[in-house]
Amino acid sequence: MSDSVPTSSSVPSSSAVSRTSQFAKYKACIYDLLTWKNLYVSGGSFAGALFALYLFKYVNVVKLFFNFAYIALGTAIAVEFAGRTIKGGPGFVSSFRGSGNYFVISKDIVDPLFNEFTVLVNFLLVEFQQIVFVENFPLTVFAFVVSYFTYFLVNFVSLWTLAVVGVTVAFATPPVYLKFQKEIDAQVAATNKIIDKKISELKVQANEHLGKAAGIAKGYFDQALDKIGYKRNLPPVPAAEPSTPAVAVAAE
Repeated sequence: MSDSVPTSSSVPSSSAVSRTSQFAKYKACIYDLLTWKNLYVSGGSFAGALFALYLFKYVNVVKLFFNFAYIALGTAIAVEFAGRTIKGGPGFVSSFRGSGNYFVISKDIVDPLFNEFTVLVNFLLVEFQQIVFVENFPLTVFAFVVSYFTYFLVNFVSLWTLAVVGVTVAFATPPVYLKFQKEIDAQVAATNKIIDKKISELKVQANEHLGKAAGIAKGYFDQALDKIGYKRNLPPVPAAEPSTPAVAVAAE
């Protein structure tokens, strides 16, 4: 048959197509968020990130949680005890719920959230693997630069300060770049030309120095061979046969 039928390995599955579309959705969401497409969403996210970092540094969330827990439970016990003393039966707190059911979370709410969380985790894993295996070269270079400078900056600056600076740069750099994109691209292109020119000059100089070093090394090597008596470019001299001892000739 002349018509080729695509095999199952060459045709992407519906799950792969769906995953790709979901990943594209997250990429577009991050792009819109960092480029301030929606001023209120980006501003709220930026303020929320800074507020979360502030809480992480200056507020002991665990201690605050248990502080609120024991106050709330102690108040509930006191109110319940007072109600049982006055009414002689169930107190105010225990009778507040009445005969209704307990509050539970519906599976119809949890499943979509869990599925969305799974897609988000897979998206982050795929992006991480693309960085590690250099499938996205600019992103890998960017990750290398960030890792390199962070490695040295942690010796002088706290991680909290680096996190604040990183969040600020992440939200401030994209809009500045989009506003001055032509000027920045022109400067980057000019810088790349200068770097390429310097690299070419260094390659030429390296080849020249390598040739000179090879010639000097060859000269020293030839001198060493001359000192040990090795004749270059000549056939090897055959070894002399051992002579008959003089004592044996005299005996004959």
